[in-house]
Amino acid sequence: MSLFKKLLFKRIRLVALTTCISVFSAIVSLSWNTQLSIIINSINANRSVSGKTVLNTAIIVIISAAAAYLLGLCSGFACETLAHDLRMGYARHFAALSLPEIENLNAGEQLSRLQNEIADISGFFHANLFAVADDLVKFIVTFSWMLRTNPELTLSSNIPTVIVILYTVFSSRVISEAVQRSRQASAKMNGFADTLISIFPVIRLFNAGPFIREQYNEALEEWENASIMAERRRALLMSLSALLSSTPLLLLLLIGGAQVINGTATVGTIYVFINLSGNVSGIMMNMPGRIAMFRRFSADLKRMEPFVSI
Repeated sequence: MSLFKKLLFKRIRLVALTTCISVFSAIVSLSWNTQLSIIINSINANRSVSGKTVLNTAIIVIISAAAAYLLGLCSGFACETLAHDLRMGYARHFAALSLPEIENLNAGEQLSRLQNEIADISGFFHANLFAVADDLVKFIVTFSWMLRTNPELTLSSNIPTVIVILYTVFSSRVISEAVQRSRQASAKMNGFADTLISIFPVIRLFNAGPFIREQYNEALEEWENASIMAERRRALLMSLSALLSSTPLLLLLLIGGAQVINGTATVGTIYVFINLSGNVSGIMMNMPGRIAMFRRFSADLKRMEPFVSI
């Protein structure tokens, strides 16, 4: 992960700015939900909603939209900048090699890194890096607020989250191992194709075409089987994760409804808890896939580290 740290520290100001906007956006979201709770409780108690409350709510909505736009703008720019630094570092490494070192390179393996590892790392930056960071910020801010508002309801409805986390750790490891086998088979197949190009005259001279074709078909079949197995395991484990992730919401409805009937909680509070439940337990639904992607991202960075100059 040293390469990842180098990329982040090179653009630390941009990364820190994006993280601060994410924190601000989460706080604004909590403010909006607090105002919404006040309005719902006023309507439930047959009281009129004051103009000041409506004005504050409208201002918070505008600020929330602006924060979401700034977050998307800054995160997109930061991700593209990190991906650009990675590609330029890869090119800078080869520009510094001597001619004998260049002649000894396996073009097929380097092409595989360019098409697979660098493409996957750039894709992770754009699709997951700041999305995961934003989910983590929302989880911390929302859970702290819910714990302060109604500790009993927060703890009792989120106990199953611990089970989901344990399952996530197990399933992500299984998914990651299957994906790595698929990646290794792909690199082996690409390297084999480059070797075929290099020794093509020898193959023609000794009439070794049938033997080489058999070896290549075995490598191709190994890659196909590994890819299919990885996708099947991912679909199965993530489906079970989605089923487990619905348990906290069901407990929230049951326990929260009982508190409203007993008068220990208001309808507005329960509604806000349900509205914010996705920030706490909902992010666990896709967590096995995200952790598997992060492990795959870490493995790709480890393989690319000797070939990138930052």
